[in-house]
Amino acid sequence: MKRRALLAGAGVALLGSGVPAAAATAVTPALVPPTGPHDIGRVDLHLVDRTRCDPWLPKRPYRELMVSVWYPARTVRRCPLARYQSPLVAKEYQRLTLASVPRKVLDWSGIRTHAHQGAPVLPGRRPMILFSPKHLEIRSYATLLVEELASRGYVVVTTEGTHEALAVEFPGGRLEKIKPEATPDFGDPADVLDKQKRTLHSRADDMAFVLKRLRARFDVSTVGVFGMVGGGVAGLHAASQGIGIDAVAGVPEVIGPWVTSAGSVPFLQFSDTEAPNNHRDNPAWQAFWPRLTGWKLNIQLNGSTWGSFCDYQALYPSIRAGYPAFDYRGELGSVPPARSIAAQRAYLTAFFDLHLRGRDSSLLRGPSVEHPDVSFIV
Repeated sequence: MKRRALLAGAGVALLGSGVPAAAATAVTPALVPPTGPHDIGRVDLHLVDRTRCDPWLPKRPYRELMVSVWYPARTVRRCPLARYQSPLVAKEYQRLTLASVPRKVLDWSGIRTHAHQGAPVLPGRRPMILFSPKHLEIRSYATLLVEELASRGYVVVTTEGTHEALAVEFPGGRLEKIKPEATPDFGDPADVLDKQKRTLHSRADDMAFVLKRLRARFDVSTVGVFGMVGGGVAGLHAASQGIGIDAVAGVPEVIGPWVTSAGSVPFLQFSDTEAPNNHRDNPAWQAFWPRLTGWKLNIQLNGSTWGSFCDYQALYPSIRAGYPAFDYRGELGSVPPARSIAAQRAYLTAFFDLHLRGRDSSLLRGPSVEHPDVSFIV
């Protein structure tokens, strides 16, 4: 498959064309700081599940994952800010997704998060939330939302599917890229459906394994999942398998014949308007929505695309601020990024506060003048 077709299907397109070959200084994109009261720590863990074969390479008799754990920190003194992406992943990501921007004018590998590497954990029993990105994407994809939740007292675990993620760096400088076995042939609907089903099941199995390992490290009270374009429905599937998931959010999520699990777990669908992916206008959602028998809510970010829900919201405008020739061509929709980020952080926090902590902020009861871009779909 041609690289452009692959990346377009993954949601990471080659952006811009005909840009100048130089700029005054290298641009280092910046994330928007979280707003919660806690400082954040982060650790990156290499986990190996020897009870099952790799879902994409069945001759490999184990499943190998990298995860990042974000948490409220007791102190951050003498703990450096964590990288946004590991060095090899950052290099690969820039090569594939930002090929139109000359390397000497973009310091993508220099991006830092607001989490402090290896900071000691603030003691206490806390909810844990797993994040699962869309198929072919990587675990740094929604750092804006992850940091917000961690700054508000959650332990957040970012995961990705090895061999179906764009790139995963393991200890020792080993980079695992997308394997052909996990790459959908977008010209073959049967192959796409097969890959979607296998991704759904492998992500759910990964969640069960990661939860089991991390419960031994953290004092976990309740468990949530949020995911994008496949990650959320993988959480629904995992919940249906009885692994102890208490709430699931899709930001945004899609539905199709590969999704067979619903059930009574509380569910939030934060829709974009490009598709649209809501239960009023989308036939697949119209059919699936009644099968969700528990608490459920569908809200919509008006003027948004899928790119409005990931870190592109902050990183792309900050590239353009230092390098005006960069053109991300509507990847973020028409909603202003600052309002988009604030709304997503507010509603996702409100959802998990309600269902993992029993705290009702009233934000989920109806439209808010503070977030005019959010509509309630009824």
